[in-house]
Amino acid sequence: MRENQNVWIAGIVGTVLFALVMDLIPTIHGPRLNVALWDGSFVTLNLSVAIIVGYVLEFLIGVGLAALYHKYWTFGSENPVLRGLLFGVATWAIFMAIGVPIFDRVSPLVQNGLMLGPGAFLWRMGIMAPVTWLIASVLYGSTVGYVMERRLTLSHR
Repeated sequence: MRENQNVWIAGIVGTVLFALVMDLIPTIHGPRLNVALWDGSFVTLNLSVAIIVGYVLEFLIGVGLAALYHKYWTFGSENPVLRGLLFGVATWAIFMAIGVPIFDRVSPLVQNGLMLGPGAFLWRMGIMAPVTWLIASVLYGSTVGYVMERRLTLSHR
């Protein structure tokens, strides 16, 4: 029971930090990567609703990835932050190489001409787009690793 709670907490905290990076990076003239809108547009093209739905989906994905981390991720250091960092890099690489090209082909935003397809590794959005996503993914992964280890340690006392 506590392990499930740990997964939810780690996934939510990690996703909050991921979303903050994505939402705040345009304030320092970085690329606008509206992941919530991208996710929500698979449910509706009403953009106001899509953002809300997208955040729900984003958090569910974050918790799902935290569950995968907890159950299967054994690569890397004994240090949970470094192990989580590697998980963040791995999820970034998989998303950039597989997820974004699939998004290009099936996204209602792209298919309806509301958005240019970003291309593999977000190459059509400039170099800072994949770098921003990498920073957010590393922050997500290292946070999940830290919170998961911290919460599991506390729950075993």
